[in-house]
Amino acid sequence: GVDYGAPEGAPVIAPADGRVVLVGEEGDGFPYHGTCVSIDHGHGVVSLMMHLGATAVTHGDSVVAGQLIGKVGATGIATGPHLHWGLHVGGDAVDPTPWLKDPEEDADPPR
Repeated sequence: GVDYGAPEGAPVIAPADGRVVLVGEEGDGFPYHGTCVSIDHGHGVVSLMMHLGATAVTHGDSVVAGQLIGKVGATGIATGPHLHWGLHVGGDAVDPTPWLKDPEEDADPPR
């Protein structure tokens, strides 16, 4: 995964449509991840957002790309506020950076 520095309380949004498959809290067995949200995007693609200060979704919720799912925090093992985005494809951890491409870049220009 990748760490993204951000101020405490900054919004964390769903990177793509999917279903929330986990909302974890530090006190519920996630001492390293802290408060976290995992989204199953389908086709073997799963995101895990960690170290959140707050969540805005619950287990089973359907989310759309860009929807607020939580706020940046410093829960779990963290030296300061940040978002850690873990991405798994087919069960393998991958770098999420290439997935940040703006889909509008592929859109046909207006005529």
